[in-house]
Amino acid sequence: MSETQPGRGRSRVTVLALDRWGSVLVGGEGPPSAILREGESADAGALRVFEETTGELLEELHLFRNGEANHHVYYCDPDLDLDDLDPPAGTSLRYVAPVDIDASGLPGEARTLLTRFVGSSAYRAMFH
Repeated sequence: MSETQPGRGRSRVTVLALDRWGSVLVGGEGPPSAILREGESADAGALRVFEETTGELLEELHLFRNGEANHHVYYCDPDLDLDDLDPPAGTSLRYVAPVDIDASGLPGEARTLLTRFVGSSAYRAMFH
């Protein structure tokens, strides 16, 4: 089992990082996401996976309740420039605008999560 695929009973984290226009940072399979390590808190796991994916350390995260007990989804708005990020070799990062989610080519689970998030009151509150 790869580290990014959930196992039975294993918790995972996903970080939805936004730019100033409300687009979400994604890689090939979706936003930064990983299985929590043994004994790792969800907060610590979210910070770890984001740093491993982008090379950037986040200062602030907010929890987004998406209805799955074993999937901790966080969001933030660091407005990072793609040219300043340091993803692992072979990883490509990009921003996906809310209107482009369906045409983004992301797997269904990632598209569903992004659609749910950009339709949420948490997302709208960031752009009031």
